[in-house]
Amino acid sequence: MVDDQDTKVAARLKNKVFFERDDIDFTFQWLLSFMHCGGVSQGELLKLARQIDPNSITSYKNEFEKEAIKVEATAEDSLKRGHSFSAGEAFIRAHSYYRAAFYGTFPHEPDFSRFHQKSVECFQKALDAKSGQTPHEWVEVEYKGYKFPGCFLKAEHSDVPKPTILFHNGGETHKEDTYFLGGQAAIDRGYNALIIDLPWDVCARFYEPEATAKNFPKEELHNVYRATTDFLLARPDVDAARLVVSGMSYGGAKTMVHASCDDRFAAAVPNSPVYSMASFIERGMPSFLRGSADEAAKQTEKMPYTGQALFAGSVWSHGFDSIVEWYDAAKEALDVDPRDVQCPLLSMYSEAEHPEMKRQAVETYEKAPNKKNAIFLGTEEDGADLHCQINNLPLSYQVMFDWLDEVLDYNIQTSVEQK
Repeated sequence: MVDDQDTKVAARLKNKVFFERDDIDFTFQWLLSFMHCGGVSQGELLKLARQIDPNSITSYKNEFEKEAIKVEATAEDSLKRGHSFSAGEAFIRAHSYYRAAFYGTFPHEPDFSRFHQKSVECFQKALDAKSGQTPHEWVEVEYKGYKFPGCFLKAEHSDVPKPTILFHNGGETHKEDTYFLGGQAAIDRGYNALIIDLPWDVCARFYEPEATAKNFPKEELHNVYRATTDFLLARPDVDAARLVVSGMSYGGAKTMVHASCDDRFAAAVPNSPVYSMASFIERGMPSFLRGSADEAAKQTEKMPYTGQALFAGSVWSHGFDSIVEWYDAAKEALDVDPRDVQCPLLSMYSEAEHPEMKRQAVETYEKAPNKKNAIFLGTEEDGADLHCQINNLPLSYQVMFDWLDEVLDYNIQTSVEQK
């Protein structure tokens, strides 16, 4: 018999706003967070919430796809008639709805690659249509013949060196999501940002099928991370003295790895700073992840469909045969000593996180040696208690960028005045 905790990926929310099911309501609140930079429309999202049968994966996917197709058509019409800004706004919403449909899709289904392709296509059209307001370049980081796609979001239309943030993706996060989860906030404040799909990320295998966790064990993962830093530092518009690494959720663990194996960062902002994925899997994830592959397969079938899809996607993206292989791989590649992160570090976490994630966030703050380190807890009182403060991103970024401005001695207003 699987217990309640074993049907959940991890503790991520305390309060539900629309759906009774935790997994669907978390998805709903995650999409709501995109609203602050135009990723979804309130009316469209609420209409979808009313129409979706939360107990039917077919209903979930179909409703989001129908909305994506409809909004994409309006974007194409605006673009054809020369209204590029309106087209960009509609394309970004179409992207989000295709992306949401992908969230409930399994790797063996034809829709898995189709939804991903459509979401990426709409995202690219959105940024290109709004290139006047959102300067950007489509880039690739090359490593040993592999090419990893990204988007370099520019603070302005120039090559003046600017503080730059490298964002790592979370366990369910595509580089396009990271535009909403940090990229736009960065360029609004005069920072460049690199959003990219790298090994151990969800989408790297769409571009490089052999870029799996099996082929990128610890040392190779460190090497491709350092190659990404090299790529940024080679750019004339990157201020080498103000380079930052950040990431949410699983991206917090990747941030800890990158900051511990590369001393060229001026600051690190993990949200949350998981320094031991193995310990988090042991204490914060379903118990069958430490069992046999057969047990995991049987227990996974008892999970809500989005949890099943998430685990199936993780098996595929990491190149595993079973989700239980994640534990051994993570123990080898994603466990670091917080004392190895020498740069200033802001540890961010939330009240709704699992106790193990909270423990590691506090311990990271206490053990990382820099005197400029800081810690922030998102609370229910502030409407920021959800996983990675996803329900109050404006507050989260207020805290993050105010701290960065002070640590890096940078302010967009001062920068503009000095030109």
